[in-house]
Amino acid sequence: MSAARFEGHGLTDEQIARIVEGSTPHPGATLTEPAVLARPLGELPATYIQCLLAGDELSDDVVKLLTSNHWRLVKMNAGHWPMFSQPRELAQILLDAAEE
Repeated sequence: MSAARFEGHGLTDEQIARIVEGSTPHPGATLTEPAVLARPLGELPATYIQCLLAGDELSDDVVKLLTSNHWRLVKMNAGHWPMFSQPRELAQILLDAAEE
């Protein structure tokens, strides 16, 4: 992956270099093999983290899932890589979700 792909996501040059140096290709099987769920997706507890700098609007499927009592939306003023740009904030969101 090139460093230019990560621009505009709230990352420092050092963070971008770390991602580029340590990244591996996306596992292809995740695109072709369906997940096996114990219950319908809308019935599973979930926290959906919307990274606002990524610029994408929520898909219709996600909007529908967020109407479930089991799903909640958390917005972060981060790009697609909050584990690098805002690791403490992301960790807190994950801890809060685990305690629910």
